[in-house]
Amino acid sequence: MLAMKLFLSAVAFCAATAILFGDPSHALALATIWSDRLGLPYWRMIALLCMAASALIFATPLRTRISPVLRLPVFTILAVLLPTAIVGVYADSVRHRSVLAFGAEEVEEHSFFASIREAPAEFQFFLHTVALKNCVPYAWSYRTLSFYELRPNVAVNVLQQRSITKCGITRTERR
Repeated sequence: MLAMKLFLSAVAFCAATAILFGDPSHALALATIWSDRLGLPYWRMIALLCMAASALIFATPLRTRISPVLRLPVFTILAVLLPTAIVGVYADSVRHRSVLAFGAEEVEEHSFFASIREAPAEFQFFLHTVALKNCVPYAWSYRTLSFYELRPNVAVNVLQQRSITKCGITRTERR
Protein backbone atom coordinates (compact mmCIF):
# COMPACT_ATOMS: atom_id res chain seq x y z
CA MET A 1 0.00 0.00 0.00
CA LEU A 2 2.82 2.46 0.87
CA ALA A 3 4.63 1.65 -2.38
CA MET A 4 1.43 2.38 -4.33
CA LYS A 5 0.95 5.71 -2.50
CA LEU A 6 4.54 6.74 -3.20
CA PHE A 7 4.32 5.68 -6.83
CA LEU A 8 1.07 7.59 -7.36
CA SER A 9 2.57 10.63 -5.60
CA ALA A 10 5.61 10.55 -7.88
CA VAL A 11 3.35 10.31 -10.93
CA ALA A 12 1.20 13.16 -9.57
CA PHE A 13 4.28 15.33 -8.96
CA CYS A 14 5.70 14.68 -12.42
CA ALA A 15 2.36 15.34 -14.11
CA ALA A 16 1.61 18.53 -12.15
CA THR A 17 5.08 19.99 -12.59
CA ALA A 18 5.26 19.02 -16.27
CA ILE A 19 1.96 20.81 -16.89
CA LEU A 20 2.85 23.93 -14.88
CA PHE A 21 6.61 24.18 -15.45
CA GLY A 22 7.16 22.21 -18.64
CA ASP A 23 9.62 19.95 -16.84
CA PRO A 24 9.66 18.58 -13.27
CA SER A 25 13.29 19.62 -12.88
CA HIS A 26 12.33 23.30 -13.42
CA ALA A 27 10.00 23.18 -10.42
CA LEU A 28 12.70 21.66 -8.23
CA ALA A 29 15.29 24.15 -9.49
CA LEU A 30 13.02 27.17 -8.89
CA ALA A 31 12.39 25.99 -5.34
CA THR A 32 16.11 25.41 -4.64
CA ILE A 33 19.05 26.54 -6.79
CA TRP A 34 17.07 29.13 -8.79
CA SER A 35 15.11 30.53 -5.84
CA ASP A 36 17.05 33.81 -6.08
CA ARG A 37 15.62 34.36 -9.58
CA LEU A 38 12.34 35.48 -8.07
CA GLY A 39 12.74 38.73 -6.14
CA LEU A 40 9.18 38.92 -4.82
CA PRO A 41 9.08 39.73 -1.13
CA TYR A 42 7.86 36.84 1.01
CA TRP A 43 7.25 34.47 -1.91
CA ARG A 44 8.97 31.59 -0.11
CA MET A 45 6.81 32.13 2.98
CA ILE A 46 3.68 32.25 0.83
CA ALA A 47 4.71 29.01 -0.89
CA LEU A 48 5.34 27.30 2.45
CA LEU A 49 1.97 28.43 3.82
CA CYS A 50 0.26 27.10 0.70
CA MET A 51 2.03 23.77 1.10
CA ALA A 52 0.95 23.67 4.74
CA ALA A 53 -2.62 24.39 3.65
CA SER A 54 -2.33 21.45 1.26
CA ALA A 55 -1.76 19.22 4.27
CA LEU A 56 -5.36 19.86 5.30
CA ILE A 57 -6.17 16.95 3.00
CA PHE A 58 -5.18 14.78 5.96
CA ALA A 59 -7.61 16.55 8.34
CA THR A 60 -10.44 14.40 9.66
CA PRO A 61 -13.37 15.92 7.69
CA LEU A 62 -11.54 15.57 4.36
CA ARG A 63 -9.86 12.30 5.21
CA THR A 64 -13.17 10.47 5.21
CA ARG A 65 -14.01 11.70 1.69
CA ILE A 66 -10.77 10.76 -0.05
CA SER A 67 -9.55 7.21 -0.50
CA PRO A 68 -6.47 6.44 1.64
CA VAL A 69 -4.43 5.50 -1.42
CA LEU A 70 -5.18 8.89 -3.03
CA ARG A 71 -4.52 11.20 -0.07
CA LEU A 72 -0.77 11.50 -0.62
CA PRO A 73 -1.09 12.05 -4.40
CA VAL A 74 -3.82 14.67 -3.83
CA PHE A 75 -1.59 16.38 -1.27
CA THR A 76 1.28 16.31 -3.78
CA ILE A 77 -0.82 17.93 -6.51
CA LEU A 78 -2.14 20.58 -4.12
CA ALA A 79 1.36 21.22 -2.73
CA VAL A 80 2.52 22.02 -6.27
CA LEU A 81 -0.61 23.76 -7.57
CA LEU A 82 -1.50 26.07 -4.66
CA PRO A 83 1.87 27.78 -4.17
CA THR A 84 2.42 28.06 -7.92
CA ALA A 85 -1.01 29.62 -8.46
CA ILE A 86 -0.84 32.05 -5.51
CA VAL A 87 2.77 33.13 -6.13
CA GLY A 88 2.03 33.34 -9.87
CA VAL A 89 -0.93 35.66 -9.39
CA TYR A 90 1.15 37.74 -6.95
CA ALA A 91 4.06 37.94 -9.45
CA ASP A 92 1.73 38.89 -12.31
CA SER A 93 0.18 41.62 -10.18
CA VAL A 94 3.56 43.12 -9.22
CA ARG A 95 4.79 42.95 -12.82
CA HIS A 96 1.63 44.50 -14.27
CA ARG A 97 1.62 47.38 -11.76
CA SER A 98 5.26 48.06 -12.67
CA VAL A 99 4.41 47.99 -16.38
CA LEU A 100 1.74 50.64 -15.85
CA ALA A 101 4.11 52.79 -13.77
CA PHE A 102 6.91 52.43 -16.36
CA GLY A 103 4.83 54.23 -18.98
CA ALA A 104 6.10 52.50 -22.11
CA GLU A 105 4.52 53.18 -25.49
CA GLU A 106 4.45 49.49 -26.41
CA VAL A 107 4.37 46.48 -24.12
CA GLU A 108 4.16 42.75 -24.70
CA GLU A 109 3.46 40.92 -21.45
CA HIS A 110 3.66 37.21 -20.74
CA SER A 111 2.13 35.72 -17.63
CA PHE A 112 4.25 34.31 -14.84
CA PHE A 113 2.92 30.89 -15.82
CA ALA A 114 4.27 31.28 -19.36
CA SER A 115 7.56 32.47 -17.88
CA ILE A 116 8.08 29.43 -15.66
CA ARG A 117 7.51 27.19 -18.68
CA GLU A 118 9.54 29.10 -21.29
CA ALA A 119 12.18 31.32 -19.68
CA PRO A 120 14.57 28.62 -18.50
CA ALA A 121 14.89 27.26 -22.03
CA GLU A 122 14.64 30.28 -24.33
CA PHE A 123 16.60 33.21 -22.87
CA GLN A 124 17.26 35.02 -26.16
CA PHE A 125 13.78 34.46 -27.59
CA PHE A 126 11.42 34.65 -24.61
CA LEU A 127 11.11 37.52 -22.18
CA HIS A 128 8.67 37.88 -19.30
CA THR A 129 7.71 41.31 -20.59
CA VAL A 130 9.25 43.48 -23.24
CA ALA A 131 8.58 47.22 -23.39
CA LEU A 132 9.49 49.98 -25.78
CA LYS A 133 9.89 53.45 -24.30
CA ASN A 134 11.17 56.33 -26.45
CA CYS A 135 12.33 53.66 -28.96
CA VAL A 136 14.56 52.07 -26.31
CA PRO A 137 13.78 48.37 -25.68
CA TYR A 138 13.48 47.12 -22.10
CA ALA A 139 12.79 43.74 -20.53
CA TRP A 140 11.30 42.81 -17.17
CA SER A 141 13.36 41.01 -14.53
CA TYR A 142 11.60 38.96 -11.88
CA ARG A 143 14.89 38.89 -9.97
CA THR A 144 15.10 42.67 -9.53
CA LEU A 145 11.40 43.41 -10.10
CA SER A 146 12.37 46.13 -12.55
CA PHE A 147 13.02 46.83 -16.21
CA TYR A 148 16.49 46.72 -17.73
CA GLU A 149 17.63 47.98 -21.12
CA LEU A 150 17.97 45.32 -23.81
CA ARG A 151 20.99 45.04 -26.06
CA PRO A 152 20.06 45.38 -29.75
CA ASN A 153 21.17 41.78 -30.43
CA VAL A 154 18.52 40.52 -28.02
CA ALA A 155 15.89 43.13 -28.92
CA VAL A 156 15.78 42.02 -32.57
CA ASN A 157 14.89 38.50 -31.39
CA VAL A 158 11.95 39.51 -29.18
CA LEU A 159 10.42 42.74 -30.51
CA GLN A 160 7.79 42.79 -33.21
CA GLN A 161 9.17 43.64 -36.64
CA ARG A 162 7.17 46.88 -36.87
CA SER A 163 8.81 48.13 -33.64
CA ILE A 164 12.27 47.17 -34.89
CA THR A 165 11.68 49.03 -38.15
CA LYS A 166 10.00 52.06 -36.55
CA CYS A 167 12.84 52.55 -34.06
CA GLY A 168 15.70 51.57 -36.38
CA ILE A 169 16.97 48.84 -34.05
CA THR A 170 19.71 46.79 -35.70
CA ARG A 171 21.85 43.87 -34.70
CA THR A 172 25.26 45.04 -33.53
CA GLU A 173 28.56 43.31 -34.12
CA ARG A 174 30.35 41.85 -31.11
CA ARG A 175 33.79 43.19 -30.38
